[in-house]
Amino acid sequence: MAEASVDASTPPVTVKKKKSLSIEEKIDIINAVESGKKKAEIAAEYGIKKNSLSSIMKNKDKVLEAFESLRFDPKRKRLRTAFYTDLEEALMRWYRIAQCLNVPVNGPMLRLKANDFAQKLGHNDFKCSNGWLDRFKSRYGLVFRAQPVEATTPVDPSAVWHQNVLPYYLNDYHAKNVFNIKETGLLYRMLPTNTFAFKGETCSIGKLCKDRITLVVGANMDGSEKLPLLIIGKNRNPHCFKGIKSLPVCYEANRMAWMTSDVFEQWMRKLDEKFQAQQRRVVIFVDSFPAHPEVKNLKSIELAFFPSCLSSKFIAMKQGVIKSLKIKYRHCLIKKFLSSVEGSKEFTFSLLDAVDALHLCWRAVTPETIVKGYEEAGFKSQNDESDKTNAETDPGLDLVAHAQAAGVEFPEGLSIEGYAALDDDLETCETTPGEEDSGGTAESKSDEAAFDTSDDEDDGGSLGAQLPLPSKSEAITALDTLKIFLRSQDIDDGLHNSLADLEIFVNSLSSK
Repeated sequence: MAEASVDASTPPVTVKKKKSLSIEEKIDIINAVESGKKKAEIAAEYGIKKNSLSSIMKNKDKVLEAFESLRFDPKRKRLRTAFYTDLEEALMRWYRIAQCLNVPVNGPMLRLKANDFAQKLGHNDFKCSNGWLDRFKSRYGLVFRAQPVEATTPVDPSAVWHQNVLPYYLNDYHAKNVFNIKETGLLYRMLPTNTFAFKGETCSIGKLCKDRITLVVGANMDGSEKLPLLIIGKNRNPHCFKGIKSLPVCYEANRMAWMTSDVFEQWMRKLDEKFQAQQRRVVIFVDSFPAHPEVKNLKSIELAFFPSCLSSKFIAMKQGVIKSLKIKYRHCLIKKFLSSVEGSKEFTFSLLDAVDALHLCWRAVTPETIVKGYEEAGFKSQNDESDKTNAETDPGLDLVAHAQAAGVEFPEGLSIEGYAALDDDLETCETTPGEEDSGGTAESKSDEAAFDTSDDEDDGGSLGAQLPLPSKSEAITALDTLKIFLRSQDIDDGLHNSLADLEIFVNSLSSK
């Protein structure tokens, strides 16, 4: 029998050896399929045929069982995790917070939240299928049970948050990377003689409105870092800012001189860039207000929103920090006023004066005051020591007695603390979008528009008292005078170095 001829031009058939996949690779394939990724893309990525992928999916229960048996093998030095670990971490954090606040969670809610996190984290190919959700619940031991019908003892949401949710964040972040921010209103030109006129005034419309600003105060848990003050006024370009190219604070402006969602988002992005440059990851605790939206795609900041029902006693900046800043500021304002009275000069105090005074007073708030504020708000650090800090005091002169001695009326029974707290209840944040502002009638809006026009002409100071911008030579002369005065005092190396830095900077400027 003749042998079949073989065409020499035909190359020998090479049988490609089937790729052997590890358990971890099979788990990754299962996760990818269940997440909605196309099977053809997965097969190409792992170098396998579609029928091999189908076989893996058909036997996924056995694969998962093998995976679990290997997970706790002490000889294994490395184990690949499932896809989208950042999504799973965010989903579990949300689930635990919901649990702590007694919010019932079921499968559909979890699926919706998973898809929401996927969108925010940029996982556009993710789809929360039933299979993915089942394995997610299995991985974390989640079991959804029907809520008991019988009456239960009422739970205080503030206590639940403080005992269960807050520690969850504090375990993830070092004290230096835990921040709290809080808005407060300030009537920056309010003198003691005006307190009765201001008391009870909403200051959102009318003539008193021009004297109000909103301060946003923030610091970290160990008191080592204060965020630059954010000051929100009504006029974006007040006369007193003419020629000013830099301020020691962040300044924004809008019609109502309060926090808005746009201002909040812009500020968060600026802070995010700062923390990115420092290669830090921080958490910032904020109130749940319409003016505090979730800001997407932050790289270094995690925003933690206080529940809307949370008591103000859990807000660190409200536990003495804002009070200390305001008391120091009122001291500065009264001293400035008394100086004018004793020198028989007209008292002027512009928004720029307020900015400078607030910056100095914020620097003077001590780390001890900030730490104590966090402790009183229930933020317990790992190295907590009882009675470690004390509330700061402002020794100095008795300003009330000094004011009365100078012939300045100081309302009877009004203390410095009471004087500083009179504007604490001013509204500082925008209301729900579309909702009319308090007193938002046609008449009040007309008054406000009229005020906005006048505010362009009067920033709270005296226009006639404005001084021309000093020349470089005048600045050097002033600096020489300052050096002579300070060197006659007992100052430390820090001030000597600051003087040298100032002199170097002024000399480096071009002559004008």
